Amino acid sequence: MKLDHVAIAAPDHRPVLRALTGDLGGLVLSGGTPPKAGFRAVQIRLGRGEAGMTVELLEPHQPEHNDFLARFVESTGGGVHHITFKTEDIVAEQRRLLALGIDPVGVSFEAGWKEMFIHPRDGHGTVIQIAQSDMPSPPMTEWLASLPDGLVIFEGDGPWWDLGSVLESAAVATLHRVVVATPDVGAGVTFYRDVLGGEVAGKHITWDGGEILVEPEAVVRVDRLEITGHATTDVGSVRFREV
Repeated sequence: MKLDHVAIAAPDHRPVLRALTGDLGGLVLSGGTPPKAGFRAVQIRLGRGEAGMTVELLEPHQPEHNDFLARFVESTGGGVHHITFKTEDIVAEQRRLLALGIDPVGVSFEAGWKEMFIHPRDGHGTVIQIAQSDMPSPPMTEWLASLPDGLVIFEGDGPWWDLGSVLESAAVATLHRVVVATPDVGAGVTFYRDVLGGEVAGKHITWDGGEILVEPEAVVRVDRLEITGHATTDVGSVRFREV
């Protein structure tokens, strides 16, 4: 599997998008408004070339259709919502998870975009999305070089986000890893290795597309996102820490 992105939610995308692009130097890759999904999304690359990771910014939208994200934002104020992995055969992955004793939720295998989720109780406090897309993605170096013309609108008409919040920046922060806290580091490392197929080096687990670091803490959560190229900062409710 490939680590595709980490998703963060906010009640208002504008200040968060402004910080991700203007302060951290991120580039907008894609976005869309899935119908009746209860959210809209925009993806930002923190890094250049193949270095870095992608952040997906989610904002509640038409919660009368689906209020899961609105409820998350209301109860938490926003923050990291899930981590997404992509696979080329989601049906095989579902069978494998069931054999491991993990029953995915939110299973939807519609044409074009297929997805399922590992509940936080099985994912060390973090929602894990596993997805398969029929839309090919170019190598990140090529994608970044094609911007802004290469911007992808995956659903809906044109950019839904406030283009005035997309700012140019001289600074370029590179997102290196997501730091997950859990009271049982060994079990956390085993989960990301055996269930999600990561390569382990100590407490670091890597995939094509990104890295997760598992650290000991009493509270199970995504603790922070670690970057270089920019000083420590908070973006909305998400902690970005320089390493």
